[in-house]
Amino acid sequence: MAVIQAGASTNLADVDANLNLKVDAGLPALPSTGGYYTVSGGTSAVVAVSLATDTSLMSMRFSSATRKAYLYKYRLIIAVATVGTSALVAGSIGLQRFTAATPTGGTARTPQENNETATATEMTDVRDNNAALTVTSVVFGAEIGRTILPLFISGGAMWFEWIFEPIYPIVLANGDGIVLRTRVVMPATQTWLFAYTAHWKEA
Repeated sequence: MAVIQAGASTNLADVDANLNLKVDAGLPALPSTGGYYTVSGGTSAVVAVSLATDTSLMSMRFSSATRKAYLYKYRLIIAVATVGTSALVAGSIGLQRFTAATPTGGTARTPQENNETATATEMTDVRDNNAALTVTSVVFGAEIGRTILPLFISGGAMWFEWIFEPIYPIVLANGDGIVLRTRVVMPATQTWLFAYTAHWKEA
């Protein structure tokens, strides 16, 4: 049997006689400043019909001079309020980078630490709005994910999940942000609601 060990610490992994790797991983160690965080939000009022292209519905902005944020998962749930028809043209919605200013309006959300012993997040502003956030002076950057909003001709819901790890997370430096934004105009009569949860690490 072989033992993989780090310095004078206890065993981290064993390899038995049949070459089976046995790992007691435990939880990831918390950074000296930072940690693992989530935030959730969503609308209690329906999203307007025919919502224009490039309408900002949710944003989160990072502000830290000492660490970075690593976004590794974003889940979006869409629920129909007023059904459309098969003749409508589907819209699309996506995640996009931004910088330079913080969106305003809507409802502010409070992130939470996955482990209460972690230091407070420096994701200083998270908010959402069923109509549109105000994005004065905001500079939009690269699109990092997009999906078509389904045409609902009967009641229902759908969820989308953007997963950036284990390949590579979305890295946010001081002043960077992510916005949920319509990318193609939404259907003319269909209305809907949305909810979201974002997961990230700071170090």
